[in-house]
Amino acid sequence: MTSPPLLPHAEAMMDTAADPPYPLAGRALSMLLPALYDSLDLRWSGGHHAIDALRKHGNLVVGFWHEWVLPLSYTLRSNGFAALTSQHHDGARLGSALHYLDVALALGSSSRGGLRGFQDLEKLVHEGNSPVFAIDGPKGPPKEAKEGAAALARRIGIPMIPLGFAVDRSMRLSTWDRMILPAPWGKAVIVVGAPVYPATKRSGDRDAALRFQGALNKATDQATDDLDRCWREGSGTSPLGTSGLTLAAQ
Repeated sequence: MTSPPLLPHAEAMMDTAADPPYPLAGRALSMLLPALYDSLDLRWSGGHHAIDALRKHGNLVVGFWHEWVLPLSYTLRSNGFAALTSQHHDGARLGSALHYLDVALALGSSSRGGLRGFQDLEKLVHEGNSPVFAIDGPKGPPKEAKEGAAALARRIGIPMIPLGFAVDRSMRLSTWDRMILPAPWGKAVIVVGAPVYPATKRSGDRDAALRFQGALNKATDQATDDLDRCWREGSGTSPLGTSGLTLAAQ
């Protein structure tokens, strides 16, 4: 298993001492995710994109598809990220788990407390955190990007980074996005895509969201190809790098 490094802005985390909603469910999930994550034979690719963007801009917007929110959430732990989580009970449970993984949280969604959540997330960015979006959430349609990530990137003036994911064995939950839960001891690849820059005006947010959607689809295709090349074709140990974002460029 490979793990992501401590990113350059990780020490800027906010105090998350207050208990979140659903503390029991959150603690259980926060213990399940590390056990699952640690069982995976995981490789990273393209980490130099994130490192270069962080060094140049200080922060970045990270985006992925909602179906991957469980396996990718743990990669954010204690690493200077902030997430916008839904106030719906399912989103609140996941948010509680992220809280116990030391991810800064803003509560809101497109249907509940969205404006306040967006403002709180922007505040967390100004405090030094990089915001994370499931860009087709909280209710879909699946794999159709909404404009929230593009709008925040424009307001702050930072690029967006797509995370593509592929796993060889998994279960799918009966949720709107058919959320993926990787099978223990499986093989997985995370691809960090090239940065996508936001529009300069609000009228360009939709186009920027579509460009980000295309970049995320490209990163996803690369993750699938890399998984095939490195494991399914018997090529042995992955050449993609062995310590997440910092060494993936080697």
